[in-house]
Amino acid sequence: MEKKLEKRRNINYNKNRSKKRRNGASAQECADALFLYFPERETFHLLDINFIWERGNSMEIEDSEQRLRYQLEKLSTFTSTPGNGVTRFPFTPEAREASLYIRKCMEEIGLAVRLDNSGSVIGRLEGQTSDTVMVGSHLDSEKSGGAYDGIAGVMCAIEAVRLFQKNGEKPYYSIEVIATNDEEGSRFKSGLFTGKVLYAQLSVEDIRRYIDAEGISVYDAMKAYGLKPDEIASHKRTDIKAFLEVHIEQGPILEAEKKDIGVVDIIVGIKRALVTVNGRADHIGTMPMNMRMDAVEAASKVIAQIGDRARNYPLAVATVGNLTVEPNIVNIIPSKVVYSVDFRGTTQDVINAQYQGMLEDLKAVTERFHMNFEVKETLNVVPVELSEDFRSYIEESCAAHGYSNMHIVSGAGHDAQVFGARIPAAMVFVPSVGGRSHCPEEATDERTLAMAAVVSCDTLKKINEEKRL
Repeated sequence: MEKKLEKRRNINYNKNRSKKRRNGASAQECADALFLYFPERETFHLLDINFIWERGNSMEIEDSEQRLRYQLEKLSTFTSTPGNGVTRFPFTPEAREASLYIRKCMEEIGLAVRLDNSGSVIGRLEGQTSDTVMVGSHLDSEKSGGAYDGIAGVMCAIEAVRLFQKNGEKPYYSIEVIATNDEEGSRFKSGLFTGKVLYAQLSVEDIRRYIDAEGISVYDAMKAYGLKPDEIASHKRTDIKAFLEVHIEQGPILEAEKKDIGVVDIIVGIKRALVTVNGRADHIGTMPMNMRMDAVEAASKVIAQIGDRARNYPLAVATVGNLTVEPNIVNIIPSKVVYSVDFRGTTQDVINAQYQGMLEDLKAVTERFHMNFEVKETLNVVPVELSEDFRSYIEESCAAHGYSNMHIVSGAGHDAQVFGARIPAAMVFVPSVGGRSHCPEEATDERTLAMAAVVSCDTLKKINEEKRL
């Protein structure tokens, strides 16, 4: 025994580098392993130790990669459109199946799990203080969307906390993994539902007002799901002090730049509205052009300007995503057009300029045709700059593990947006294959998701070490 201890004293390893090996074996652990397997050797060098450490770290990544691949494949089966992407709307049987599976995964790593009144799944690791660091993303999807949007971030969060717990130490802050509900807004044309509930931004009147294509309100859907819609305003959280989210990029930049990780600097603001243009139904052959009140013609003149106006502003986008026509009959002049419009930009001034421009166009066109219009805002979230400290933690982790990275702007809205407007927040992006998202072809290499879990784990550790929230 004394001889082996003497051997260990002769080992040449880099102590400074070993401090950065947070998720693999330490240099001393590597030394112990080398003596165990090669007792005849008197001394070992840094290259020997590094080989063992790098191999251990690689095996850790491979283990996470395989686990994430299996979990995401399983979750992709909880869909109402099998064979045509993932459709998992809020308060549906598919959402319940996914929630139960997520609950199982959380419980397997020792978290105390509950379903909150927004329909989200929350797993808690109790810390030394009740102040909470929340990490996660959303469980819902678009119609015929992909198998990674949102849900990959949920499973990365679970994996990050699994890695975090390997040292067996109780964290300073309590940590919650969350699978939020109705982030997309696809069913009720709203979105970011859980964040709004946690910050008491919704009233009973609000959730009665939002309805789906079948005429079912959020209120009724919650009640059928076993939740308490009448208590929607009483679930405000004040203990959440930080938020961390992993998400697929949903764009082509990281892949094109050959980067493993995207460090998100800012999330664009979003203003979303439903526009109704009211005309008059008449016979298409007998009503002269100068006497018509054609809702489609009027709406189309406004819609045609929306994209052109957005192109005047850097990083701004605007989209008409849904359009309905009444009576939608070939030989009747349309009496009504309803369309959704989504404005995005990195500053609120840019968003407002686009919105006001559309309102001015609507006023001018409907006056010309002696018609009227209505506009109802359905979503309004401001651009959010994410925590500079957290961004540096992510960069430090990438450097320590050799992950390539770059800073990036998020053109999509995320749960982190609601939280980041109030508390320190961060987002970790991973590449999307071909930049494809919100479609069945959506894909992401699970290897980069495993990297994101490691980076998230390191960030959680750093937050708990700093104790500055």
